[in-house]
Amino acid sequence: MAISPAQASLLIAAYLFFTITWLSPESPTRDRLLEPVKQFWLFWGLDQNWRLFSPVIKDINFHTMAVITFEDGYRLSWELPRMKRLNYFERFRDEKYRKWCVDSLPWPDYQEFWPDFARYVGRKYFNKANKPVSLSLQLFWIEIPRPPAGGGNIVPVSALPEHTKMNTVLFYKYRPEDLVGL
Repeated sequence: MAISPAQASLLIAAYLFFTITWLSPESPTRDRLLEPVKQFWLFWGLDQNWRLFSPVIKDINFHTMAVITFEDGYRLSWELPRMKRLNYFERFRDEKYRKWCVDSLPWPDYQEFWPDFARYVGRKYFNKANKPVSLSLQLFWIEIPRPPAGGGNIVPVSALPEHTKMNTVLFYKYRPEDLVGL
């Protein structure tokens, strides 16, 4: 099925309209305009922001982990990708996934995806003999040390402190219908 030039122009105009609207300051009008396309826009990674250019740079170093609890009390920890623990090929392969599950998933702006994530993990680790009963998504973090005054030596990434602080971002209790079809 070929797309006509008029249809292509309409798609480009719609994309530009929603991108400019997405980048505009938050307001009730902006939210109403974006509501019909928000989930589609986020799912396909079309959302835009100015965070790269903002004066607020991340001041924490963090990673996420899912802990699945099974019927017999056994707990399984599933650590989502951490770039410093992967080789170059694995980093290349997992970057988009890492961007989603580390930079997006644990933050409140993306909480609409939490139940789907929990069901995905429950199905991934489903075992008929020992079914998953709950999942917790945890964010481990530590403040990044400030550079020394006067421009002394900057702390290399490999020497940053381990992530010793933890927040439970999501606790999800599985229902029978969450694991149907397995």
